[in-house]
Amino acid sequence: MPDLSTLTSLNPLHGRCSVINAAALFHIFNEEEQLHLARALAGLLSPVPGSIICGINTGARDKGPIPLHITDRKYHLFSHSAETWMDLWYGNAFEKEEAEVWVKCGESVYLGETMSYLLWYVKRL
Repeated sequence: MPDLSTLTSLNPLHGRCSVINAAALFHIFNEEEQLHLARALAGLLSPVPGSIICGINTGARDKGPIPLHITDRKYHLFSHSAETWMDLWYGNAFEKEEAEVWVKCGESVYLGETMSYLLWYVKRL
């Protein structure tokens, strides 16, 4: 494994990561960028069965931008439903026989607003 403190690129980590925590990451990107990110993380994941990418991010009943108000600012976070989240990974980053995608949709209160979230993992088979 390369010395992480000397890396200027993630390329030396291609296929070498057994655990990737992608919490609170995907929803800051638009749909196209999320697809690119999923493929990039899949490339970093070790081919060893049990290697896993996990995270939590905003979710929605129907995929699309959802508004988030923080103080006086309004943001639109692109969010997936549980079904479209699975579609993001299957057939794009992995084939179904290569990985298991698990996702749970829930709700919590954040800054006084009820927000949907996706708790998820993608595990190499």
